[in-house]
Amino acid sequence: MKQKALFFIATLALTTLLGTACTSATVNEQTAEAALDESVADSLDLVMAIARTSRLHTAEYHVHKIVTHSDVKFLRTTVLGRTLDTRLSLGDRKIAIPIDVTLKAYIDFSGFNESQIERSDDGQKIHIILPDPKVVVTSSKVDHERTRQYTDILRSDFTDEEMTAFTSQGVRSILRTVPQLGILATARQSAARTLIPLIASMGYSEGDIVITFRKEFTEKDLPQLIDNERSVVKF
Repeated sequence: MKQKALFFIATLALTTLLGTACTSATVNEQTAEAALDESVADSLDLVMAIARTSRLHTAEYHVHKIVTHSDVKFLRTTVLGRTLDTRLSLGDRKIAIPIDVTLKAYIDFSGFNESQIERSDDGQKIHIILPDPKVVVTSSKVDHERTRQYTDILRSDFTDEEMTAFTSQGVRSILRTVPQLGILATARQSAARTLIPLIASMGYSEGDIVITFRKEFTEKDLPQLIDNERSVVKF
């Protein structure tokens, strides 16, 4: 009888132990799944919150430039089989055109997705990779009162079409300096000032939030950075 009682007690204890282990494993799996679901939910919530900012205008620069052009006449002659270009003392045309150009940078978050969010292994730090910025020329104004031109008596004045072409060349020369102007850095800083409080409201410490572009942009990237559709002057 004693042996049967001991066997029954041992069997009952083993059954209870196995049941507890299974229950514990189930709870752990459910906890892990819940944590994963919560992480995914956080990502989706964050993506949706950032995407709602839509097109964020982040920087505006006003640039003043004087566009100059010199139209010089040369006399081409051939002496002993050699071609010589001799500048004529008459017939020069020169012009200086002051222009004021307004550039705006914006970041379009409409296509923002989870691939642009990176978290540390412990989930405490977060890195947001911004969409590539866009730069648009919103205005280009010529200061006609301060425009100066010198035209030799043998030459005609510059035409309106020529002056418009020179102005466009001046704007494009300004656009080529966009990577050095600082407007892209200002755009990133402005985006950070908007996004960091938003992300912090979801439980992240501001010191653990990093906002960057995917790379440092150079003149080679300008065709992708300049928004020709919205610019008053095309690049």
